[in-house]
Amino acid sequence: MLLVVNIRNLNASVKTFLSEEGMSQNGIRYHVGVGGWEHDVLDRCLYPSAGLSPAAKLEIYARYFDTTEIRPTFWDDTLGTDDAREWARAVEARSDFRFIVKAHSSLTHGRAITAPVIRSLGEVLSTLQQSGHLGAVLAQFPYAFTNTGANRFHLEKLAAALKGFPLHIELRHASWEGPSLAAFLQEIGASSVHADLPRIKQFPVTFPRPRGERSYFRLHGRNEKGWLLNTYDVRYDYLYNARELRELKRRIDGAPAECRDAYVMLNNTTNGKAVANAFEMLSALHDGCTVPMPVQTLQAFPHLAPIARREAATGSLFEGAYRHAG
Repeated sequence: MLLVVNIRNLNASVKTFLSEEGMSQNGIRYHVGVGGWEHDVLDRCLYPSAGLSPAAKLEIYARYFDTTEIRPTFWDDTLGTDDAREWARAVEARSDFRFIVKAHSSLTHGRAITAPVIRSLGEVLSTLQQSGHLGAVLAQFPYAFTNTGANRFHLEKLAAALKGFPLHIELRHASWEGPSLAAFLQEIGASSVHADLPRIKQFPVTFPRPRGERSYFRLHGRNEKGWLLNTYDVRYDYLYNARELRELKRRIDGAPAECRDAYVMLNNTTNGKAVANAFEMLSALHDGCTVPMPVQTLQAFPHLAPIARREAATGSLFEGAYRHAG
């Protein structure tokens, strides 16, 4: 089946889903997406062809999801205003699109706070904030970052350096578990990331209950063997099943009454499985409604057919209608 994509125009029913169904019945706006839009593997299950530029991919990605994580900022500390403007331009058709900006590795894994890194990160955050597309900044710490006095002081310094931006901190060692973490993060002006991780010894099992107007969930998959092997592709090679998705939905729905935005990021990106689970979670969070998705997603994951919204052959997003998995 030939897929014709018009980068500039949205099908009317897609617009309706994105604008009217984005707000849930409990008053929370769910932002569901994939941990990075530029993965090459997504060429086979989300984008119409290989070889598209990151900006072109992002523009297509934003037709289906309203949030993503900016991963390049984790490796490249030279990114700044011009890069942020390019990302904002790519999603300008979506006023509700929000970026989660991943803090540079030197701030988290290197445990060093330097002026040049904070300056470049601040440029990205300020530009996206001014454009109305900033969701949060993510500081993802490694397993080795344990609950010590020195590390708590580092978190204090990092929160102070990023004051004025919504900071969410992901901690991956069980030593951080306990009632004191929520109070500590609130004191320094930060919030927790609620990560779903494999059930491995010394990984945290519980996290502080979300507080305030924003909650952030990162779903990494539950591939215990892959995490123990410590290879990236194997680590994130996991497809959540229906039972697990229902369990996660209950956790997400447990956000406090004052919560207005819940970010749900699927990070099980190996073989594009995050795309399938993101569409499933998007449907589940909106009472099982059908959701628009491209033909190539259905071809890669035919089990999504029951939740796929069929489109008229208008020439805007699709050439031809959706097909049932045979």
